[in-house]
Amino acid sequence: MNIFINAMLFLIGLCLGSFVNMLGYRTAINYKLLKRPKTKTQRPNDNRSYCDFCGKQLSWYENVPIVSWLVLRGKTKCCHKKLPAEYPLVELAMGILFSLQSTNFNLQSIIFLVMIVLLVFSLVFDLKYMILPDFSTYILIVIAAIFFHNWLSGLGAGLFLLALHVGTKGRGLGMGDVKLALFMGLLLGWPKIILAFYIAFVAGAIVGVTLMVLKKANRKTMVPFGPFLIGGTLVSWWFGDLIIKSVKLFL
Repeated sequence: MNIFINAMLFLIGLCLGSFVNMLGYRTAINYKLLKRPKTKTQRPNDNRSYCDFCGKQLSWYENVPIVSWLVLRGKTKCCHKKLPAEYPLVELAMGILFSLQSTNFNLQSIIFLVMIVLLVFSLVFDLKYMILPDFSTYILIVIAAIFFHNWLSGLGAGLFLLALHVGTKGRGLGMGDVKLALFMGLLLGWPKIILAFYIAFVAGAIVGVTLMVLKKANRKTMVPFGPFLIGGTLVSWWFGDLIIKSVKLFL
């Protein structure tokens, strides 16, 4: 029975991964980071799925997660333009993340799934456009404030990154990262928030140094920090107790 539920969660995750891709595209358009192609068949405020490049309305079979991308060999059916590899990767990642969740359907599990959708969306969007959309972060903050109540760690985490933001004059961290830190503290509490920050800063430093060694970046290159914060959040959220317990055994 659990295998069947996990399979269903995987399929739901795939579909929501497709939703995350669509939401990222439309958010980029609203933020004027992209321009939506116009065709004669499009109507104002039409929310149906259209080709990213020529604007033609997509058929249902062109929207099947992963399968459509593979069958079409990573290209659009209408204009044969190359589709981003991130589309199937995001869908697959969402499917895996959903399948790893508890099979006990209750309010807590639903809250966790909603947060995963928002966190993956924020991670992908920040990687691509170096912006953490406020609406997703605000929803996460509200959820964490209502259901987890770690007010002091939330305030402390937010103030800590705010101090770094002010100290670097916004060059090191953006206000989006500060707002995300508030959510992290509210969700994780003490001492998991420390673990999350540690993972984020170490991972960020490793990636930054690696990019410079490979000459893919220099000291002035802007690298989004949101994905590292989100990665640290997920690791601390799921494995924090085990990691902290293991560390204490060696101290």
